[in-house]
Amino acid sequence: MKKKLFSTYFIIILVTLFISGTAFWNNEHSFVEDMGQDLYLTQAEMLVDVFENTEFDEKETYETFARNYGDDYSIRITLISMDGTVVADSQSDPATMANHASREEVKAAIAGEAMSVQRYSSTLKMDYSYSAVPVTDDEFEGVLRVSVPLDQLQTLDSNLFKTILFSLLIASGVAIVMAIYFSRYLTKPIDEITQVAEKITDGNYDMKIYTRQHDQIGKLAESFNHMTGTLKENMQSLTGKNAELEAILRSMASGVVAVNDSNAVLFHNETFSKMVDLGNKDIIKSSLYSFMRSALIFDVIDDVRETRDTIVREGRLDIRKEKAVRVTGTPLFENEGRMLGVLVVIEDITEMKKLENMRSDFVSNVTHELKTPLTSIRGFVDTLKTGAIHDEKVAMKFLNIIDIEAERLYSLIQDILLLSEIESKKDNNRELCDITPIMNEVVELLASKAGDETKLIYREETPLRPFYCNHNRIKELMINLVDNAINYTEKGSVTITCKEKDDKLIIDVTDTGIGMEEEYLERIFERFYRVDKGRSRKQGGTGLGLSIVKHIVENYHGTIAVRSKVGVGTSMTVELPYKEKAVHSL
Repeated sequence: MKKKLFSTYFIIILVTLFISGTAFWNNEHSFVEDMGQDLYLTQAEMLVDVFENTEFDEKETYETFARNYGDDYSIRITLISMDGTVVADSQSDPATMANHASREEVKAAIAGEAMSVQRYSSTLKMDYSYSAVPVTDDEFEGVLRVSVPLDQLQTLDSNLFKTILFSLLIASGVAIVMAIYFSRYLTKPIDEITQVAEKITDGNYDMKIYTRQHDQIGKLAESFNHMTGTLKENMQSLTGKNAELEAILRSMASGVVAVNDSNAVLFHNETFSKMVDLGNKDIIKSSLYSFMRSALIFDVIDDVRETRDTIVREGRLDIRKEKAVRVTGTPLFENEGRMLGVLVVIEDITEMKKLENMRSDFVSNVTHELKTPLTSIRGFVDTLKTGAIHDEKVAMKFLNIIDIEAERLYSLIQDILLLSEIESKKDNNRELCDITPIMNEVVELLASKAGDETKLIYREETPLRPFYCNHNRIKELMINLVDNAINYTEKGSVTITCKEKDDKLIIDVTDTGIGMEEEYLERIFERFYRVDKGRSRKQGGTGLGLSIVKHIVENYHGTIAVRSKVGVGTSMTVELPYKEKAVHSL
């Protein structure tokens, strides 16, 4: 811009100087010519006065007059008669000169009018200024003409031109200096604004423009500073909102992706990238079709565009995977109501579906488990009502069966309530407990159930530190483990081993029972799952014991491992970290 401004200033000044110089030159040239002609004409008239007042004795004295005054005034004097014949000339022989009657100035003077003209002299071979005036004397009547070479005027014109040209050069130099100064002066605030604008584009919004000018440039700088401040506030607000949005999107467990009308990705979060196995691939502005083949998502997007309303669908992202998802599509609108695109939220509901299935199975199993004893009780009650109650022996048998089934119902309900309480993680009664007395209580409680055929053994391999726990929960855990081992060991032994290793309490229950196939190991902790359903019910099991064990272990951040071989027996090992004390004592 500085170059353009300088060039503009310089061209304007140069054109102005050229026009002014040309006009001045033309005016001065005309003025000099007019002044010269007037001067020569006046000089001729003065010579006429002198000529008329001079007394001439002979004709030759005209020649003498012309030569004497021509030499005195450095001019050429010519006397011409009324018929145009040259009578005398101060520089040439009149006899050799042509008739001058046709000359413009002579013709005018003969007519009685003084005149000055400029013309090339064929006699002297140069430009002359001719001034002719009429002469009326007693002895001579004609024209007196004064001729002056124009080389003097040309010299004057040349000097004047050189002076004007030199003045123009000086003025041009001054104009260049002034153009440079004023262009810098005027463009300095603009340069500052440009520099500040470049720094603002780099993200520096603290820049200001300082100027003392109060004209339009000053107002521009002031407005620019105000704009910079406003832009800084807006950018800070926008950056904060973007950071909040990114934090929200990053922390969301659901995948989020927004697409425009052509299905190009506007933004997405990391969860979405993980769901569709994108890795670190940049998909912004990429078409959704370039990396996805999910008919579920495309159907949702199409339905949203068609209905301009929120659409929810459930299904699978990939038919090759068992991951279940819920896809919610919502239209994105501008303030004017024009649809910008579609926001898609993808929720992984695999676990939820599993929980729903588990809940459904649980309800089904509970219903089945409750229905069996209730049906049995109701059947025997109906039998007693129909008369069997009067047969004491039969009535007592039926009442014993009803008592067994009622006890089974009670145990089932107690286990369900216990499992529900454990799953709710309500376990506030924790304290440092000695494990040995708890183990002894369990052995004493279940020794009678083991009978003579099954030997119940408890041993401690290392001294045990007190464990931070709920006494009843650990006791329940051990009762279910040992009871399960006794149920599946008709003859042999059930060995309980406790030790401390790597800051963990390790409890191992090993039996020499019937064992189980490896394919059942992953499912034995499910609710109501039985490897041998008939045997479990015969032993009075509810099918919830091992599920209770699993949830207690998880509440203490522990692990449980199972090893089993058909005909050899089963070993269950529980590991509970001692650091649990520190966690719950905070």
